[in-house]
Amino acid sequence: MFKKEEKDFIKNIDSNGRIRSQFVVADKIIKIAASGRKYIDVNLTDKTGDIVGRMFPDDNFNDVFEHIAIGKIHRIIGNVNEFPRGSGKFNIIISVIKELGEEEYNIEDFIKSSDRNKEEMIVEIMSTIENIENEHLKKLLDSFFDDEKFVAEFCNVPSAKVYHHNYVGGLLEHTAEVLKVCKVGVEIFPELDKDLLYTGAILHDIGKIRTYEYNLIKIDFSNEGKRLDHLFISTDMVKEKIIETKMPDELAIEVLHLILSHHGEVQNGWGSPVTPQTPEALTLHHADNLDAKVKGMIQKIN
Repeated sequence: MFKKEEKDFIKNIDSNGRIRSQFVVADKIIKIAASGRKYIDVNLTDKTGDIVGRMFPDDNFNDVFEHIAIGKIHRIIGNVNEFPRGSGKFNIIISVIKELGEEEYNIEDFIKSSDRNKEEMIVEIMSTIENIENEHLKKLLDSFFDDEKFVAEFCNVPSAKVYHHNYVGGLLEHTAEVLKVCKVGVEIFPELDKDLLYTGAILHDIGKIRTYEYNLIKIDFSNEGKRLDHLFISTDMVKEKIIETKMPDELAIEVLHLILSHHGEVQNGWGSPVTPQTPEALTLHHADNLDAKVKGMIQKIN
């Protein structure tokens, strides 16, 4: 039985010194120093960030390079080095790099994920669905959230590649936050159709389940996501369930309008094929935009 070592997280590396820890190798490349000496440059990551590692093997250079496995977790032993001196930027001069077995590390140390309580967020969404009074909207929501496979995917997929909530559980977190903003909107404007608005808040981004692919290294667009975008995919998924649940046409149009317009006015160029034309659509757009913009700024600051 291997003993799991204590993890030094990248965000805490802020001074020169010896290090022995585990990191994902996100990339590797051979470079040549000004002196003409070859070295191996690796991009190391964990859930808190990334750092450059450099290795200068004197023997078996090519074998060392070939045995570094991209996308795998390695034990790294070396020295933390501030470069340029006084810059506050650090790299690791590696003396030992060794791929680890699954029993030698905690996978949670390497997966960037939501730090909010997943159970609380999904309960908030489920309880909202339970209290929807419009039978057609409730049936539509149940058609998604009564499916355990769908819920599992919904709770884990990221909400974006770069800008906001770009981590495991990001879609769940973003959806729960947009829903909360919409509930505040209903308190201020009780004239809003809350059942319709909450349905739009819960379903507006569900296409992101099929839009992104993600692993230990990165989030990227799926082929479908590249070609169609999450607005179309979300609309397509919801329309399929609308047909299955036999929702009345007029109500179906309102639901689909919420999804298609949630990126705001067409002239903004943010992807909406139609401008919000109802109070509920306008509320959803601003709730979505507020959450994305504020979260994106918080992530940038941190």
